[in-house]
Amino acid sequence: MLPVVSAKAKQRALTVAVLLLAAVLGTGCKTARQVAAQYPSSDMEAIYRAALPNAQRNPVVLIHGFAGSTLRRVEDGATVWGTLFTKNSLLPSKPGGLEAIALDVDRLQPPLDPGRLAFIEDDTQAVELLQEVTADAGVMDVNIGIYAALVELMEESGYGSCQEDPTAIANLETPPCLTFFYDWRQDNVGNAIRLGRFLEKARRQIAGVASSAVTGGYEEVRFDLIAHSMGGLVARYFLRYGAEDVLEDPKPTVTWAGADYLDRLIMISTPNFGSMRVFKEMVLGRRYPWIKFEPAMIATWVSAYQMVPREGQKVWVDATGDAIEIDFLSAQTWFENDWGPFAPGQDKYLAWVFPGEPSAQEREKKIRDFMEAAFTRARQFFGVMDQHADEPCPTELTLFAADVQPTPARAWVTEKDGKLVLRFDNTKALTLKAPGDGSVTRASAVGDERLLGGDTGFVSSPIPWNRKIFLTDMHRTLLGNPTFQNNLLHILLETPAPQR
Repeated sequence: MLPVVSAKAKQRALTVAVLLLAAVLGTGCKTARQVAAQYPSSDMEAIYRAALPNAQRNPVVLIHGFAGSTLRRVEDGATVWGTLFTKNSLLPSKPGGLEAIALDVDRLQPPLDPGRLAFIEDDTQAVELLQEVTADAGVMDVNIGIYAALVELMEESGYGSCQEDPTAIANLETPPCLTFFYDWRQDNVGNAIRLGRFLEKARRQIAGVASSAVTGGYEEVRFDLIAHSMGGLVARYFLRYGAEDVLEDPKPTVTWAGADYLDRLIMISTPNFGSMRVFKEMVLGRRYPWIKFEPAMIATWVSAYQMVPREGQKVWVDATGDAIEIDFLSAQTWFENDWGPFAPGQDKYLAWVFPGEPSAQEREKKIRDFMEAAFTRARQFFGVMDQHADEPCPTELTLFAADVQPTPARAWVTEKDGKLVLRFDNTKALTLKAPGDGSVTRASAVGDERLLGGDTGFVSSPIPWNRKIFLTDMHRTLLGNPTFQNNLLHILLETPAPQR
């Protein structure tokens, strides 16, 4: 006999699941878009009706951000990231789950050269774009969209069905739409190289299909890339240097090698100058209802190191608000001050990351050596991403960012028992947050060099923007924002590609 579930119990389970997924997505109880909902939305179907048959549009490639692809364990197909509390999903609060979602840094043998972090062999792999997260609420499943809104928008705008495999493109009756998914735990440069291979494969497929089509026009195939969050870092690196790892060159020439493939790069909420929220989560972890991403686990993700603030930014302040200096891109500093994986109680989780290492002292040494290599590679990454190019960029660059949500931007540094303690929330005397989308500040998305010194004057950035559009929304929900979608379609459907 099946148990009888009351309506109140169903509602309670639904509420719990929604709150859980809201925490996962980084959304609040009341978003800026709810406030904006009092204004009428545009009739985009009528506005773009005449543009839909436009055959001169470029193929589109969608690139997700941090945590934006489903991860599965190769051994048994168990879902490591993408579903929660379902029968076949692993929880990071359990040894097997944490070991699966942590990168397998245990297999790296010393000495650790930073270049070896470009790709780390791992038994967990990305398998698809994460369009929605599913959670089992006990009496029903709840789905919350991640990239589903963006995929749906493309498919309804005359691009046909979005494909993950370029070889699936069989005709050019509509401009192709592709989704590039990648392992978001891995190095951004390594993923940029994989992006280059993906675009080359897509270009060859489209050109091959076009050669047998009645109407040609695809002899020089170029794409419009739409990249969300960290995906913008992957795409921007590829635009600047192509599918080549240049991090060991102290000052490589910005060749714009990726521009041969890209007519447009549209970045959405990209942490171009880092994210204090990412740094906070590396120090303290990230807590959801019933589960937590432990610092020991996050410390294995190479990509996280490449999204922290830059050295030279005035992000550390004392009790009076005056800027101070901290060597925060150093594993030694983290070790000496019990930050992140060195905090009390974290050795339990380090034992899950290094299951074959019985010594706590050796586990600490292993994660310390890895962090030192990861911070070195992060510094190299910042250097090649932040230098100004000598030649103009042939690709059109657009930024969409939100600036309505107070977003972590600075940290208050205090001292206790001889150790530095970091506090990230506003106090009565200190304002530690800045306008942004909850995860990325407006200034970081722009790449505003005033963060590096000098608080007045025009904006200067190493990114040669063609346009910047600011909206009232949040990091994840911005993708479903009608104003964002309206402007995006105008660029893609009604604006000619830049002249070469």
